[in-house]
Amino acid sequence: MAIFKNINSRFIADTIHSAKSRVIYAAPALDEAIASALINVAKKIGQDSVSVLLDISENVFRCGYGDIDGVTLLNEEGVSIKDATGIRIGVLISDNEGFIFSLPPQLIEAGSKEETQPNGMRVSLQQVNEIINAILPKENIENNRNSKIEQTETKPVESEIVKESLRDNPIQEIGKNKVSLERIQNIQKSLTDNPPQKFDIARKVQIFSTAIEFVELKLTGCEIQRHTVQIPTELLVGDIDSETKKQLKAGFNIIEKSSSLSGDSIRNEVNKIRKIYTKSIPKYGNIILKSSKTQFNEALTKLKDSVKTFQLEVKANLEAEISKAKTNLAEMLTPAITNKPPTELKMQVLNGSPTEEQVKKYINLKLDSIFPEAENITSAMSIECIIKAITYETISDDDFQKQILKVYPLIPWEKMFEEYNAAPEKNKFKPIS
Repeated sequence: MAIFKNINSRFIADTIHSAKSRVIYAAPALDEAIASALINVAKKIGQDSVSVLLDISENVFRCGYGDIDGVTLLNEEGVSIKDATGIRIGVLISDNEGFIFSLPPQLIEAGSKEETQPNGMRVSLQQVNEIINAILPKENIENNRNSKIEQTETKPVESEIVKESLRDNPIQEIGKNKVSLERIQNIQKSLTDNPPQKFDIARKVQIFSTAIEFVELKLTGCEIQRHTVQIPTELLVGDIDSETKKQLKAGFNIIEKSSSLSGDSIRNEVNKIRKIYTKSIPKYGNIILKSSKTQFNEALTKLKDSVKTFQLEVKANLEAEISKAKTNLAEMLTPAITNKPPTELKMQVLNGSPTEEQVKKYINLKLDSIFPEAENITSAMSIECIIKAITYETISDDDFQKQILKVYPLIPWEKMFEEYNAAPEKNKFKPIS
């Protein structure tokens, strides 16, 4: 008989069904097919002859080692489940036949049924007894003692395997405690309230998520030249020409556009990084190859340093720029307001006719109330990088597929589309022709 085997849910269920005296199943979890087989064999050979050890934890079911329905089915039929928290290999013993296997979590792969792709192996009778000693030591001691009495009555015990199995005082390694109903119900509720993504869909997403992801660079607060203040309407009086009034109503720039504090250098640096490392797909955003992430992160670190340096430069010079802007604006407004002071100003002087000095003070008080503090402007400066994973809906969109072929023409996306199409799913994916 072959040692290495492909062990899947169907094989496990069939092997359990064939048992005549005992079954031990220890694994991270199980599905309904295995659970049904365990229930049927328990009715045939007795529940005391069927031992089930599982890792009843939420993460096990979210990864797809099995499903919670199989667990609840066992519980409803009275098949006891012992705790094997953290177990990630599988053990199946049916009578004197034993197997060790590893069922892949469905979140990673669907699993194979091909005999040429083994995921487990058959174990010897000696190993079967050692496994039983580690899981059910009391039961195996009694069985071995009975076996010893029978064999002593007939002939001397010569088999090394039997001698090995008759060792006393084995230690139970796993499955010491029974899993409570409350624990099962709590996990079932959590999975119902927040169900895991369907595993076939998750596998499809993984095919592309290993290659690309969305990236968004957000530069905030560095475009100082765009900062404006709204001039109070009471200052737009007198002999100010209509064109100047129109400009001032639209907003007064705190600094000149040609100023070294404008933030153009930082903005150009951001655009350069976007151009080199990302590609824009209309309606979806910018994507980046994961193979470029190391270089991208290095460039991003330098960009953040540039933003900090610019922030310090602005903080050191912006106060002077704001003072200069207020002075220029006050000089522009003083003559017109002196000639035709607004009613609000007249009501603040004794004789109703303000002097030039009072006009200037009035204007400066008004401007002080609308111009921001340099500290408030510089504190808002930042560069933020937002990474988002690709989604199933995006990958499935024909337009996205066409666009990614266009922006990255040197990458063999067709192969990924084929792998994507091969992942089992009810709604078939249609690759771009």
